[in-house]
Amino acid sequence: MSREVMLALGLHLVAIAAGAGLLLLALRSGTIEGRDEDGGGGAPPPPAAPPGGPPLDGATRPARVRLRQPARASDLRPGRPRRPSHPPMPDPTVPRRAPAPMESP
Repeated sequence: MSREVMLALGLHLVAIAAGAGLLLLALRSGTIEGRDEDGGGGAPPPPAAPPGGPPLDGATRPARVRLRQPARASDLRPGRPRRPSHPPMPDPTVPRRAPAPMESP
């Protein structure tokens, strides 16, 4: 066989051996942290203090809208005020008046 084929075959065998070794290590591992001896997992203990410092202002005030209701969220808040309408366009059939001529002194 040529040298390139032997090199490719050797690299494949090394990769298969490494994968098999990792698989054996994963299957042989004993207890995992957080699991009991019977294999069941318990809930982790709650954190002692809130992470990241004191609660923010929004956490102390009640929410403006309760989202766990059957109504739509857009129906729970008042609508935004509409912006005023544009002034009417001038009628193109009515002729415009010409500006008054300026008097010279």
